[in-house]
Amino acid sequence: MFRKGILGVLAALLVMALLAGPAAWGAEQEKAVLILPESVTVQGSELLLGEIAEISGPPDLVEKLAAVSAGTAPQPGSSRNVTEGHIEVRLRHAGVDPRLVEFQGADSVRVFRVQRAPVESTVQAESGAPVYAVVVAARDIKRGEVLTLDDLQVELREIKGGWTETRSAEEFVGLRTTRTVLTGTPLTEIHVEEVPLIERGTAVTIVVQTGSVTVTAPGIARQSGMLGDVIEVENTLSRQRVSAEIIDAHTVQVQMKGADLP
Repeated sequence: MFRKGILGVLAALLVMALLAGPAAWGAEQEKAVLILPESVTVQGSELLLGEIAEISGPPDLVEKLAAVSAGTAPQPGSSRNVTEGHIEVRLRHAGVDPRLVEFQGADSVRVFRVQRAPVESTVQAESGAPVYAVVVAARDIKRGEVLTLDDLQVELREIKGGWTETRSAEEFVGLRTTRTVLTGTPLTEIHVEEVPLIERGTAVTIVVQTGSVTVTAPGIARQSGMLGDVIEVENTLSRQRVSAEIIDAHTVQVQMKGADLP
């Protein structure tokens, strides 16, 4: 009699759970779909997921994903490659569980940055040539200095044919000079470069992940690179060299399924 009572209760609970559907078991959160094109063109200095990928899914999650930064855009006229692995790292940094995102499309996207049209002043020089707002050096700047707003100023200059730099003063901030720039010199792409997140010769931690197992080893960067770049690193224990993606200022990750420690 007691046994029959227990079986009856269990049967009733099972029927209730089945009738209640997924909510009774804890419904899985709906995922967002992130489609990567093979290439995309941007104009700004920061790469937002909403600009380099097509995102669909729950509105709140889509809005949050679109605002996630995938890092710094390449300099105008150049490009960089953004991989799924790099995006997953950026999602974690932004507090988003990568398991809530389903990747589709290409495995990586090549991001090209184009020049914006220069801002032309309504003023014209006596020669009749157009006058543009140009960013110039506010002082003599040595090679290798990282630019701040105090180093720059905007002046109206006559441009006689040819191409002129279209970046604002704010977009030069944080870049490093590649040569000495004298006071009043208009800044262009030949004068500046991005500061590598990891410089050649920097000590790094090499991370290899296989399933749920993560193995690390000390290494030395044999190339410089920015966040998301793949560079050559050397394991200081085995002297073996491998290609790894930069995931922060001190860590690189070997993007290889079933990888062994280099």
